[in-house]
Amino acid sequence: MSAEKDVDREVLSAFFPDPAFKGVFIEVGAARPDYLSISAGFRRQGWKVVAIEPNPDFCAAHRAAGHDVLEYACSDVEQDDAEFFVVDSQGIDYLGGNVSFESFSSLGIRDEFAKLHETIKDKTNVRSVRVKVRKLDTILAEHEPGISHVDVIAVDVEGWELNVMRGFSTGKFNPQVVILENLFKSEDYVSYMKSVGYQLWRRLEPNDVFVRNDLASASGKGKLGQFVDRLVGRK
Repeated sequence: MSAEKDVDREVLSAFFPDPAFKGVFIEVGAARPDYLSISAGFRRQGWKVVAIEPNPDFCAAHRAAGHDVLEYACSDVEQDDAEFFVVDSQGIDYLGGNVSFESFSSLGIRDEFAKLHETIKDKTNVRSVRVKVRKLDTILAEHEPGISHVDVIAVDVEGWELNVMRGFSTGKFNPQVVILENLFKSEDYVSYMKSVGYQLWRRLEPNDVFVRNDLASASGKGKLGQFVDRLVGRK
């Protein structure tokens, strides 16, 4: 199945319409390899997908599907044996499937997520596991030292997205597109991404899709220019 609001198809169509192109996709908070997965469509097109996920159950599902997965939580700090909360939503129906641990599972249920969880906590079970927390830069340096450029990064970590981005060198890896879950439409996400050279392209709830500024100002030259020509004509 496709990701929420077809964000995977929208990004592929707008920025990477050539099915022969095989890019690099980083997914932080990879969850399951199929249900609601943003990376699944890119993987099917032959892209290199670096999947990062702290939940051991989701990691097992990726390995069972034959995928490599890096078992870490990401943030802007590093810690061994950190507490990670796994929230079992016990099969809540959503978009043609059943939610397991996709909602609320994180390094800590905080802010608006905590308020929302209070309204349904009697329908969920919470347990904690111990995980390694690393900056995304550290994970890539250790496990993928050959990657010098990223085409798309997607981050879905239940309110910790900006912590992840602060541990990632956008200037070094130069992703063309950044997809951040922003369930509560926080303007902090737009402000932060603007500070590192990205502008909001579209909101495809619950995700914000950002594009690098230099691509948004490009015009009709070569592959990227063709993508941007399509970009600037859309709202």
